[in-house]
Amino acid sequence: MLLLSRMIGQDVRDPDGRVLGRLADLTVSVAGHGGTTMVDRILMRRRHANDLLLPWEAAGSVRGNHIGLTSDRGGSSVATLADVLGVDEILLSRDVLDTQIVDIAGQRLARVADVVLAHRRDGHLEVAGVEVGFGAVLRRLGLDWLASRTRDDMVAWADLHLTSARGHAVQLATPRAAVHLLDTRGLAVLVSRLDTGSATEVLAAKGPDVAAGVISVSHPVIAERLLRAMDEADAAEVVAAMPARHGAYWGNLIATPRVLRGRRFLRSRVWPRRRPPPGEAFR
Repeated sequence: MLLLSRMIGQDVRDPDGRVLGRLADLTVSVAGHGGTTMVDRILMRRRHANDLLLPWEAAGSVRGNHIGLTSDRGGSSVATLADVLGVDEILLSRDVLDTQIVDIAGQRLARVADVVLAHRRDGHLEVAGVEVGFGAVLRRLGLDWLASRTRDDMVAWADLHLTSARGHAVQLATPRAAVHLLDTRGLAVLVSRLDTGSATEVLAAKGPDVAAGVISVSHPVIAERLLRAMDEADAAEVVAAMPARHGAYWGNLIATPRVLRGRRFLRSRVWPRRRPPPGEAFR
């Protein structure tokens, strides 16, 4: 097993052993390869030139302190990452490491302490999952002896939803991503863990019929928050997809503005604001 935090920053060397740059990141395709997620490309940072994005096949070996290349050809010079990443491609360090994820199986929100990678017999590197336990944090701080006393806490790659901006957007756009395999109750758990904007994007991606089902099994406070956060037209479509009785209830509720929205609390005259007499001060 390899840990992403220990790979980032390693030297990248050509076949003759010369240092070409340092490993800045690894990319993966969220769509996967036959049910697995493997490293597609490596991002190499160079001192006096643009970063270089190379196919993983160019990496001949991953040693303890460097990555050896079989060739530095076939790479793409990177001026702006957005211009060279595929539509379903994300960066493991930027979009996963140290970000929050939703553990769909464990129904919890957690922060990624490290990304776990595994060597395959065909030479590829597979993403096995992410570590979210405190032990991984201790290990990154160099406290391996203390980390060994803690319990490992890993989330399988297939069981997580990313909350980083790029990760969330790519998973929503990828039919094979975990979010699209959830049933109504699973989606209700997911949106309850996400921020309001991301949660409404999930519901918009699933369509009004599914969104109506998710609203019906969600906690009333969460359901109201999501409906009020939607565009008026989208909320109306979701309400229209509900059974008549539920639709009438939610339609009337979101049509009524919140009483305290945009208002300040009024001070009661029972406890008026105390002011010192002119020329004096409170002691």
